[in-house]
Amino acid sequence: MIEIHNVPLIKGTPYSDLEKGLLAYKKNQLFQIAENQHTPIRKSATKAEIVDQLKPVIIEKATHYFAQLGPKAAQVLADLDSGVLLETSAETLAVVQSSIESGYLFAFQVKDEVTLVIPNELISAINKREKLKNPALFLRQLENARKIYGTYDLKQLVSVWNKYFPQSLTMEEATALIGMRH
Repeated sequence: MIEIHNVPLIKGTPYSDLEKGLLAYKKNQLFQIAENQHTPIRKSATKAEIVDQLKPVIIEKATHYFAQLGPKAAQVLADLDSGVLLETSAETLAVVQSSIESGYLFAFQVKDEVTLVIPNELISAINKREKLKNPALFLRQLENARKIYGTYDLKQLVSVWNKYFPQSLTMEEATALIGMRH
């Protein structure tokens, strides 16, 4: 059996509808997802009311969330992208734990097996990576950092960019932008 610590699991047959998956959680697990989504929920809310509040938030934030994942988690999601159900190891669960805890991915447990499922409503968000509309703005930020500090930390610059700008950027995209400039 897989050794699982603090990963919210849904007991029963897997399905890939976001609303059904959220409704399968216990109420305290939904409150935890709401907290991870920075979505205030009244304590007296029913499960259905919590799901009604969470569903649009999760859908809206999915593209940005998936763009920020590390390479291991991104690879797991890419493997799941086709909507195919995948049997899961404890290591894989650990890699995608934050995705599960935030409602972007479901982990279903049937007997001793755990299956990961991306809700249908979020599959398109995984590959929805727009090209940066205004690369000059990013390059200007880079030059400003260079002027102020004498150098720049690309990882920090990308992190700040992704925190304050709606269109996220990966390290690879930032490196490519810098390379195009020369």
